[in-house]
Amino acid sequence: MATLIYDFETSGLNPYHEDITEIGCRCLESDEVFTCLVQPLSNRMLGSKVQELTGITNEMLKKEGLTPMEAYKRFFDYLHKIYLVNQDITMIAHNGAGFDDIFLKRIHRYLQGEGESKYDDMMVSIKFVDSLNVSRLLHPERYSHSMKAMCILYNITNKSAHRAMGDVDALTSLWKYLMNKVKSKQMDTSGSYLQYLTYC
Repeated sequence: MATLIYDFETSGLNPYHEDITEIGCRCLESDEVFTCLVQPLSNRMLGSKVQELTGITNEMLKKEGLTPMEAYKRFFDYLHKIYLVNQDITMIAHNGAGFDDIFLKRIHRYLQGEGESKYDDMMVSIKFVDSLNVSRLLHPERYSHSMKAMCILYNITNKSAHRAMGDVDALTSLWKYLMNKVKSKQMDTSGSYLQYLTYC
């Protein structure tokens, strides 16, 4: 089994309509990393607030960003290579169920629309874990389970917040703490707990 931590930076908060501007991903078992900037699929310019928050500018995307098709294929080829070796992939993102996982499935639909079908089996087999839900399960006493709040709780420094690999690195550290807490509590990870933590 391969476990991958991933994050998308985007042009806004609506996962159904906004553009991906940066991709970051790390395989925990091999430490193999994928990251790239992505030119907006809609060709819309980024707003000033998004540029200020992420540090990703329109000029950066124009000069350094890959075209959406090239970025999506490279990312999915990276995932597919890991899938072929392991045949079992778990994708972890913070608030993934409400955000990143939706973007990932949009990428797949886009590639399907461009005639790419080799990723279909992989997408069907992926298990998704939302670390936000895991945080809520392990820390029901907390008011906020945001990435920022959980990093403060575990004294994790995110040196590049709101950049894809910065958030991936922070979540990688957070995930290790969360899994250690699961082990220390000797929690049952089968049945209803498993259904809570993972979904397809």
